[in-house]
Amino acid sequence: MKTLLTIFLLFPLFATSQDVTGIWLGYIKTPGSQLEFEIGITDMGNKLVCYSLINYPKDGTDNIGVKTGKVKRGKREITIEDDELIYENFTITPIRMKVVCELVFQRKDTADILYGTFKTRSIDFRDTRTYNGEVYLKKFPKLVPTKIMTKLYELNLVNKLSFINAKEKKEVPSIAIVSRMQLSERKVEKIREISFSSDSLRISVVDNGTVDGDTISLMLNGKLIAEKKGLTVNAFKITIPTKTVGDSMLLVMHAESLGTIPPNTGLLIIEDGVNRYEIRFSGDLQRSSAVLLRRK
Repeated sequence: MKTLLTIFLLFPLFATSQDVTGIWLGYIKTPGSQLEFEIGITDMGNKLVCYSLINYPKDGTDNIGVKTGKVKRGKREITIEDDELIYENFTITPIRMKVVCELVFQRKDTADILYGTFKTRSIDFRDTRTYNGEVYLKKFPKLVPTKIMTKLYELNLVNKLSFINAKEKKEVPSIAIVSRMQLSERKVEKIREISFSSDSLRISVVDNGTVDGDTISLMLNGKLIAEKKGLTVNAFKITIPTKTVGDSMLLVMHAESLGTIPPNTGLLIIEDGVNRYEIRFSGDLQRSSAVLLRRK
């Protein structure tokens, strides 16, 4: 960890006047796990504050927590300390703890990066467990449809974001929650045909390139089975029962957003018992990829 941080410190740093407000996407990582981590930093006039989102996926379900946070900026570093939990949909028992991130702000190639370490302390002092690890965040365009922007819209907090102007704040609903065109109008291209024999199929989808805000929906024989799922390094997973669907199924991956690096790309993993199939797919707002599943 110290070696990685030392390497990043060798990159040219921004001047302290560089704007750090905006949306940052990445991960928070320990030796045993890597979780989606997103923050939005806003200027309140006399201080910087932030909203942070962390996702604990469990059995294909997103367990999301959103917190307010404090931001302190020095000459070469930024400290982010989370505060109040303002949203959660946990299906697991959360650990009540405070997270403090010590980050370096820099530019690598053309990307704005926050990179460093985090540590935790328990809010309930009877729980002595602590965690520490690595944080990596990349600044994204402010209106890319991300989990944190979607949640801030739902919580009526978009008006508190200094980096979004009055006109854009009115447009956020149509961007954070992507407006749906008639999916039936899109051209569907079959890219693979797979034979299966199990009574259920396990489907996983991840981003197979740079995580840039790609979002997809999945349709099975015309029925929506997963809606507006962001593609990250952590797979979202669903199970498809096959007993009552007939001898063939058409699984279509519809792009809901193209991220910052079009087209929308991902890796679809299908598990049929001991058999495993990996399928790379791409699409845009006019064309979608599909996989035909046939019973043996």
